[in-house]
Amino acid sequence: MDEKFESQVVAEMIDNAEKIARDYELAIKKNKFEIKCPYPEIIKIYESIIQMLIDYGWNEQAMIFNKQIKFYQEKLEKDKKLRVIKVHKMQKRKEIEGLYKIKEINTLRAVILSLNKEEMILDFEEKKKEKIKESEEIFNMIDNAERMAKEYEKEIKKGRILYLDCPYEKIIEIYKEVVKRFESIGWKDESSKLIDSIEYYNNKLEKDKRLREIEKRKLGIE
Repeated sequence: MDEKFESQVVAEMIDNAEKIARDYELAIKKNKFEIKCPYPEIIKIYESIIQMLIDYGWNEQAMIFNKQIKFYQEKLEKDKKLRVIKVHKMQKRKEIEGLYKIKEINTLRAVILSLNKEEMILDFEEKKKEKIKESEEIFNMIDNAERMAKEYEKEIKKGRILYLDCPYEKIIEIYKEVVKRFESIGWKDESSKLIDSIEYYNNKLEKDKRLREIEKRKLGIE
């Protein structure tokens, strides 16, 4: 084979290999990880170059390209690690996007919103926002009711029950409204749990009435 022709073929093979590498690395900088890594192909090109040079008797020149093979082998290992990291990040991002957490309130705060039936609706996101807003309002109602009860019970411990308005009737009404609103957004299980809360405050209301009667008799009030 003509020496000049052989040199030209080798030069073209090198140019082709380096162009493949440049194009790929440019694509990777643009996060186009769907493109197949070409480094194994490039390594094979350089192995072919080495073999051609050895066949032609250019052993010394052939050995020079061992460095290029090692260079692209290292690049191949880095590319594998980079792809693993990229896949991990994508998986984590999907997990985060898939998480759906709502505000927690006592045993009712860990509520999982089931929106599977609404996924086919075009205004899915709007309906989801409405349900989140409704749940926040409901939980605020429960918070307010519980705060009223705690503040009242703190005051009656000071022996001032006859000077205070009992909030239990109002609290019972709040819980009844919460039950209705839970049911209106499809949270029937959660609404049923609040029946016990209503019964709890009904009992507190009766005890409060008896306690007031006892205090009145102590003070001689009719």
